[in-house]
Amino acid sequence: MQRLGYRLPFAVMLVLGVFIVAQHYIPHPSVQGPVSAIKQWKQPVNAFIIFTGILGLAAVHGRRVLRRERRWGYSAITLGSMFAMSFVGFVFGIADGGVFQAWFTYLITPIEATVFSLLAFYIASAAFRAFRARSAHATVLLASAVVVMLGLIPFVENACPLIASTSSFLLEYPNTAAKRAIVIGVALGAISVAIQTIFGLDRTVLGKER
Repeated sequence: MQRLGYRLPFAVMLVLGVFIVAQHYIPHPSVQGPVSAIKQWKQPVNAFIIFTGILGLAAVHGRRVLRRERRWGYSAITLGSMFAMSFVGFVFGIADGGVFQAWFTYLITPIEATVFSLLAFYIASAAFRAFRARSAHATVLLASAVVVMLGLIPFVENACPLIASTSSFLLEYPNTAAKRAIVIGVALGAISVAIQTIFGLDRTVLGKER
């Protein structure tokens, strides 16, 4: 029975994964029909996942508050904010002009802006440490970053078109090539993980070792 409990989820993942992949190559109704039915289950499954995440978040932070662990006050603020927003959303709705939208606009949006503003200083600090000309590669990176940043300044763009054109060249060609390489690498990694999961090669999803 225990072995069946581990094999059944992998069998379901195998069937669903094969149908989802086959829909892109086989336009026959025998494949497209089951895929449409599978996609209809996507919304309730997402709702269940969100509900499970909320329970996990509440359990983790609730345990910190009860045990008075280090920085438990932040956990209390997290729980209070989560339950307050949930209560307002369920009671007053999420329509435009309501209390929920007002809270989101005047509370969450400024907090997000503050967080991103702090991240800008962390990024600047990390860039200062990374852009030190300790080697040839670091020197090229430093020079490219300086040219790109100067090219984005309107005054420099008008005063020295050469810097602006060089900045555009670096952003359009080397930067785009690097971004595409990263995206391709991420896609290959996702494909590898999906194949391992679909065919049961990765058992960590069920809490077992490989």
